[in-house]
Amino acid sequence: MPTHITQEEAETLHLPDGQTVAEAIAGFDRFSDLMDTRFRIAGVPFGLDSVLGLVPVAGDAVTGVAGLYALGTAARHKLPITAHIHIVWNLVFDTLLGSVPLAGDVFDFFFRSHRKNFRVVEKHLVKRARRHQKKMARANA
Repeated sequence: MPTHITQEEAETLHLPDGQTVAEAIAGFDRFSDLMDTRFRIAGVPFGLDSVLGLVPVAGDAVTGVAGLYALGTAARHKLPITAHIHIVWNLVFDTLLGSVPLAGDVFDFFFRSHRKNFRVVEKHLVKRARRHQKKMARANA
């Protein structure tokens, strides 16, 4: 099963609460895009995480705290503990490596922890929606 789906599929796959996957994570999608991929220089996407990471220590601390939005999203959707652990790992890894002078700034440009965490949440919600879809199809058969 792919971990990423098309926007069209995200807009048609319904979760048990009636929301589509796209509706459920629209805010998180916008946030992670802003933090990791909103801007481009020479075709290379980057976001506020890369820019703020240029500020020694404080920049990485701020983006690490901002990354807690992913945990809040995972908790709000009652995702499994494995999703929470994956998100925490991405945040810790990004914060620690991003705080290394110079090398951390380059790392921040390419690691994109917020988009990775978006994909973790998306993957679990897609699985839940597909299970719900199958359950509804069996009930209607």
